[in-house]
Amino acid sequence: MKKIISILTIIVVLISCEKKETPLVFDTKTYNPENLDACDKGMCPVIKIEKLTASGNDNFSDTINKAIEQVLVNTLTISPDDSQNIKTLDQALANFITSYRAYRNDFPEAAIEYEINSKSQISYESENVLSIIFDNYSYWGGAHGYGSTTYINFDKETHEQLSKEALFSDKAGFLKFTEGQFRNQKGISERENINSSGYSFENDTFSLPENIGFKDDKIILIYNPYEIASYADGQIILEFPITEVQKYLRPNL
Repeated sequence: MKKIISILTIIVVLISCEKKETPLVFDTKTYNPENLDACDKGMCPVIKIEKLTASGNDNFSDTINKAIEQVLVNTLTISPDDSQNIKTLDQALANFITSYRAYRNDFPEAAIEYEINSKSQISYESENVLSIIFDNYSYWGGAHGYGSTTYINFDKETHEQLSKEALFSDKAGFLKFTEGQFRNQKGISERENINSSGYSFENDTFSLPENIGFKDDKIILIYNPYEIASYADGQIILEFPITEVQKYLRPNL
């Protein structure tokens, strides 16, 4: 009898521990020339980064923070050669500042400054899924800057980052549905090549964008500039109520 009571006590304790999982807490850390040590030593570009930071649940927080940092590193690193060596946000910022100073040295009369502007925030949270959105703008010289949106998604139960494929239980069905909606919105009939109106889908085959996320109980698909169209076309955005496409999505979204 004592053995049974001990086992039951252990079970109750384990269940209690599971229920007391530390909740996530989010705040925002801002990076700008006023609080960057590198900018104390010389001129700096325009920098405004509002970086969402998670705490409270160590393993899950680490996963989220590493994913957020990687998006910012990618945004700040445009050279393939640099991407091999830059692994952290601090390194990416240092490289951005160094590149800017070299630019100003070569073109001291240039009127336009280098710029990085990024804001990350939670765009959607359900019992099972967390979606974070980044609104980014960068300028590295040239004719114009580049604005983009990035989504990253997480499974709150497994504490893992979700790949694009992992968002769907029926990706093929969703792809077919989305192509039909895209053709309808852009006036491209089923008989026409998907690129007949000037788009640039690879191999003339419709594909989902690199960035898919969630906001206001909708699934959001964003083709950033150059992904399937010219810079002048800007972002191409498709959005559908989750209830409309629920049958294609992972359960309990």
